[in-house]
Amino acid sequence: MSRRENEQKALDIVAGRGGDTAAVKPVKKGLGAMEMMGILLWLLVLVGGGLAAVYFFVLAPK
Repeated sequence: MSRRENEQKALDIVAGRGGDTAAVKPVKKGLGAMEMMGILLWLLVLVGGGLAAVYFFVLAPK
């Protein structure tokens, strides 16, 4: 295999046009459970911090 063929094969693998190569995996669509849990955890932290700031600066007895 020439260098040009090797480069083209590598570019095809990176671009997802693997053809007959076994190294190419199908692209996963959507987010998995762990990614969704991570996003929900960050949202919980942000909302909780916002509520704590509102209580501390606005609602807390002075």
